[in-house]
Amino acid sequence: MRSLYFGILTAICWVLAGTYSETSWRTVRPCIPEIGRRDIEPTLGQGVLLGILGGMRTVIADGTWVRSYVLWERKDRPGCETLMRTACALDPRSRYFWENTGYVMGYDMAHWEVRRRGGYAKVPADVQEHLYRSYARRALEVLDQGVVNTGGNAALLIAAGQLAEMKLKDQLLSARYYRSATESRNAPWYAPYFCARNLWEAGQREESYRWYRKIWEEKLSKSEDGAPDDLKNLREMEQALHLPIIQRIPRPAWEK
Repeated sequence: MRSLYFGILTAICWVLAGTYSETSWRTVRPCIPEIGRRDIEPTLGQGVLLGILGGMRTVIADGTWVRSYVLWERKDRPGCETLMRTACALDPRSRYFWENTGYVMGYDMAHWEVRRRGGYAKVPADVQEHLYRSYARRALEVLDQGVVNTGGNAALLIAAGQLAEMKLKDQLLSARYYRSATESRNAPWYAPYFCARNLWEAGQREESYRWYRKIWEEKLSKSEDGAPDDLKNLREMEQALHLPIIQRIPRPAWEK
């Protein structure tokens, strides 16, 4: 009889433990970041799923990235892109993965495709340009995802600005990326100039000057040296815009 009671008590404990476990899991599950189906589907045949389920995401991401470089050397576009995107999905906080995936897609893969189609001499120039733009847009999508996942990393915004300028020939889009980089927490010193230059060359000369001047007065001028190169650029803009002396930036004591 005692063994029967003990068995019943054990069964009740197991039921209660299972119920508690399920309730707890439902509570914490929404707070746990996950890799979506679209992210892992391309990797299911490569044994990566086991690493994901084993909680080894960053380790598997590093290994996946190393493998992607083997395929990069072979100019294997589908395999290289799949593995690089997989590394980004496995370790979405890694700026390095996003940035280099964007660079490879934006600068290398279009050339691989041209060579696959017979080389530069056989592929018409307009088709080559179309490929460069197509891959650049795909690279920008990757970099945009990286910006979101890394909390607005300036290096990714700079990379996107370069691609928009050099491959898409879209100076206004490039300027928007450089402006976002200027406003980020780790902005490089040259971002304001590139933003202003692209706005200026796109025909928005007054907007370029006003924005650049605002950044210089509120931020750059407060640096240790006063950002003399930026002030020199602004002086050239004032000259080109034929601004009256009274509308120009007051001359600092240190300016020659």
